[in-house]
Amino acid sequence: MSIILALATVIGLLITGLFRRSGQRTAALSPVLIKRYIHPGHTWARETEDGDVLVGIDDFTQSLIGNVEGLELPRLLKRVEQGKVAWTVRHGARALPMVCPVSGRVIEKNEMVLTNPGLVNTSPYGDGWLIRVRPRRFSAEMHNLITGRSAAQWVDGARARLAGFFSGAPVLMYQDGGVMLTDLADRCSDEEWERLLREFFLADTTTKQH
Repeated sequence: MSIILALATVIGLLITGLFRRSGQRTAALSPVLIKRYIHPGHTWARETEDGDVLVGIDDFTQSLIGNVEGLELPRLLKRVEQGKVAWTVRHGARALPMVCPVSGRVIEKNEMVLTNPGLVNTSPYGDGWLIRVRPRRFSAEMHNLITGRSAAQWVDGARARLAGFFSGAPVLMYQDGGVMLTDLADRCSDEEWERLLREFFLADTTTKQH
């Protein structure tokens, strides 16, 4: 009887160990969810572990403007304000002034995107971030931002609005009826571009960044 109990104990321990290791592998493979906040001006903010906020532009923006060829980022220690123009993205002769999603002081600029602006196209939410901000009141300003499923629905709505914006230009549509969001900056007239900036990016083109 004692031999049977010993064998049962050993088998039980082996099974427990297998389940534990399986659970550890599952946990290791589980993706880490990163909470990103989207501003209606098509910029994003992501809080870091130390309380700073990384800031960049969303996928809608980079695909619309086309290849990002240059960036004008705010100087270090400059105070930026939520909803105010903070930097400019350039493609050819087009300049896209963009509003900041958070208020605070700029404590770092992403030097990688300054030397390789194409990172904004290939990794807008990763290596293509633009500035790090020491926020002033991020917990309060979160209420002006969108996140999670609401953010995805909002972007879908923006694409639908864009289809209506260019409803008279069938060349801007995919064959399946979806909006072609690539290199629209090259396809717009100057008047259309100015309207696009006001309606989708909330940018006052008469305001200059300092």
